[in-house]
Amino acid sequence: MFPAVPPPKGLTGRSIDCKLKPGWRFDEHRGVFVSAAGETFTPSSLPKKARIVHKVPSLARAAPKALSAAERDLGRYLQVILPAAGGAADMAASVQSWPAIEEAHPTPEISLPLVAPARRPAKRAGRKR
Repeated sequence: MFPAVPPPKGLTGRSIDCKLKPGWRFDEHRGVFVSAAGETFTPSSLPKKARIVHKVPSLARAAPKALSAAERDLGRYLQVILPAAGGAADMAASVQSWPAIEEAHPTPEISLPLVAPARRPAKRAGRKR
């Protein structure tokens, strides 16, 4: 699918949406994934200046026991922000192979809808008052 209007050339690269496997969390300060069993995984295959962020940081910082099941599930979602638009699909496959990741996919390409210009109402010929 081609977007109706392409994104601006200076736009930062696409990102990858991913979901942690149950029992895993991402420590943003250390840049590592940590399992409930204490295993760690450092993502080394990321391009320079790429970053991993939680989609809902407040849930990621909260104590898991204080959250509902739905909040815990929502706290498992991350975003890998890439510095360039190219290679998001290939990078998504790499992210999917990480031991902490349940699912990963490139975000949809953004676009603006193509809208036909508004038509001006036709002048009606009528009586003059």
